[in-house]
Amino acid sequence: MRRFEKKKYRVHITFFLILLITYGCAGPLKINYIPGEVPDTARSKGPVTILLKPYRDSRDGAGPQYIGKISSPVADFHNDELILEGNVATFVTEAIRAHLIASGFRVREWSPEQEIYDEAAYLMEGEIKRFNLDIGPRDEIEIKVESKVVEMDTGKVIWTGAASEKDDRYAGVMGNTRRTISTYISKTLSKVINKTITEVNANIQGMVRTQSAPGSEGAIGTIIPDRTGRFIISTEPPRSRVYIGDIYYGLSPLILDLEPGIYSVSTMLKGFKKVEEKVSVRKGDTTEMEITMERE
Repeated sequence: MRRFEKKKYRVHITFFLILLITYGCAGPLKINYIPGEVPDTARSKGPVTILLKPYRDSRDGAGPQYIGKISSPVADFHNDELILEGNVATFVTEAIRAHLIASGFRVREWSPEQEIYDEAAYLMEGEIKRFNLDIGPRDEIEIKVESKVVEMDTGKVIWTGAASEKDDRYAGVMGNTRRTISTYISKTLSKVINKTITEVNANIQGMVRTQSAPGSEGAIGTIIPDRTGRFIISTEPPRSRVYIGDIYYGLSPLILDLEPGIYSVSTMLKGFKKVEEKVSVRKGDTTEMEITMERE
């Protein structure tokens, strides 16, 4: 009787191990996203809080978990389709969140029930246009993500754009495994997100946008580029948002090399009244403007 029970116990263990191995080879792919390279976000200016809205999956004809086809052997993946554990939109959103945090930003959770986010200065959202990896004689990957950043106080779009990566590789004589596929996707997505955050940071942190000649840094002490004039604006308190016309240029103080002309300049800061002024920029001259913001 005891021998029978022992044999039965061994059969159960063997059956469980077979199920575990079979499911592990046929189950969905889990990716451990690593941000990798992150942009310099000028942390000395203080962290910026971003409200991250879930990205949308806008791929044509692809299921929410589908990544691509498998036409070459993968050591521990016995399937003809590459399926992600969880959906692609959630994975990309969480990867962007991790990359933003690694870059020095604060990230707020999005909730459709919540209407007011006092701490968030900007809303970031977007769409996934491409997210595909086909495993074959050569692995072919393509990821494209479109993003938009909106200023919470004004609703103005301060940046919109797309970042993409397209690559192919030979997996080598040892072939692919779940780990090599996961690493390949993580590294490729990291490049896409790093490009995106670099552009986002360039706008949010007030990096100077100029209409100056190529190579001009627009800094005090440098030669004013031909056919332009220099405009320097500072505010009290600093880090007010500066607009020329309807275009956002960054946070004060700013140094801009502009074509000669009369410009409509406005500054805005939460808790303070909006200021609107006219400024004349003359060729070869420097025009300075100092603005003291009044509390609302």
